[in-house]
Formats: sequence, C-alpha cells, structure tokens
Amino acid sequence: MKSFHQFTLEAKNIRSKEDADKMRQEKDNPDDWAVRNKGGGHHHPIHKDRLKGQQKRRSQNLKPLKQKELEDHGKRNLHPDYKKTARKAIKIERERKKSQRTEAQTKSKATGKQYDVDHKQGQSNRKTHSDRWHKIHPGDSSDNREVISQADNLTKNSKDSGEKKITRSSAIRKALQRAQG
Repeated sequence: MKSFHQFTLEAKNIRSKEDADKMRQEKDNPDDWAVRNKGGGHHHPIHKDRLKGQQKRRSQNLKPLKQKELEDHGKRNLHPDYKKTARKAIKIERERKKSQRTEAQTKSKATGKQYDVDHKQGQSNRKTHSDRWHKIHPGDSSDNREVISQADNLTKNSKDSGEKKITRSSAIRKALQRAQG
C-alpha cells in the first residue's frame, strides 16, 4: 500500500502521453478509456463516458449568432432589406470562423506547435461561476474568437483576456456592419 507521501508525489509528477497510454492499457477495458492532456503536458486516461456530451454542453453555453437575431436587430434599427443583410452576415460569420480554424491549422503545421481557436470571453459554468452567468456574453461569434497557441490557451483556462468586453448586441451589430459595407 502507498504512503500518503508517495501518493502526493505520484499526483504531482507530469505524466507523458506514453505513460498515460500504458496506464490505459492496464485498465480492464482499455477501449473504454481515452488519453487526454490535462494541461501543462500532464496526460491522464479518462473514461469515454465522461467525454460524451462535452461538445453539446459547450455549445449550450456559447451559442453562435443566429439569422433570426440578426433579422430582429436589422428590423428594430430600420435597416433597408434587413433579411438579405442578415443572410449575408451569417455567411460572412461562417466564413470568418472557418478561416480562423484554417489559420490555426496552418500555424500548427508551419511552426510545429499546436494552435487553438480560443474564445476571448468564455461563458463559464453556471454552478461554478454564478456571478458571471447573468452577463450577456457574445457567445461563439467570430469577434469573440482568436487564434493562440495551445500552451497559452491552457494557461489562460476560462479567464477573460483583459481586452474590452464584447456583448451579444455588439457582436450582432458588427456582423451586420460587415455585411453592409
């Protein structure tokens, strides 16, 4: 049996991906486990059931701009031909997101370091950050995303960068401005 001191030393050591994969292979059903980076190069096997629904949960927190929101904003602010402008704005928004993903991939290939598309303002979990939940975040708009290195992204965690705050309405207004001019 391990002593408490041995247990803490084991927990503090940075584990390589290969070591974590060996741990995964030692499990009863290794196919039910995946190796994930917990940050700072520390890898750990995680049961795949815990990963199910992760993308769905995140998409509920950071909703992308919707055409209906753009149309409503255009209608309220008396934009001429607001439906056509909203369609064009959604198309531009999707292209910007796609270009951000390709930029991250090309930077990763060129430098050999991993790059991610990160949210400048993350919308936090309701339970752990209830003080920030009521604020109207920009969500998954292209104005709220930037390409940064994975190391910077992991150290940043879900903290907001110190930049000027973006609201949902400002993201909608900027998207419509791009479509108009």
